Amino acid sequence: MPFTQTAIHDGEYILIRHEGRLTIQEYEESTVSTRRLLDEHRWNRLLIDLRNVTSRVSVTDVYYIIEFDQKVFPLVKIAVIFPPERAEDGRFAENVAANRSVKLKSFVDYEQAVAWLTGKET
Repeated sequence: MPFTQTAIHDGEYILIRHEGRLTIQEYEESTVSTRRLLDEHRWNRLLIDLRNVTSRVSVTDVYYIIEFDQKVFPLVKIAVIFPPERAEDGRFAENVAANRSVKLKSFVDYEQAVAWLTGKET
């Protein structure tokens, strides 16, 4: 599954887009390179776009991913965009993150995610 990373300078965040099937190994690989980009720019905001992921992440993998994020991104504010048909998965990920003190919020709308992430909510 491919992923792309982009530094969004006007909002000072890293955008990572996953496509196709999301596996734990590929998520870990993307996380390592994303951490480097965040450090390079000295930013603490991350937008993860999962709208083009074709597979559903298992409950076990959600727990693992959140715990992994807790270690790799301890001070990073994370917005995750889910496809509308998987909004419930996003709410579940939010609950797991809250229980592990990870600052993560899920969205189905790109603009709302960016507004929350950058603090420019109306």
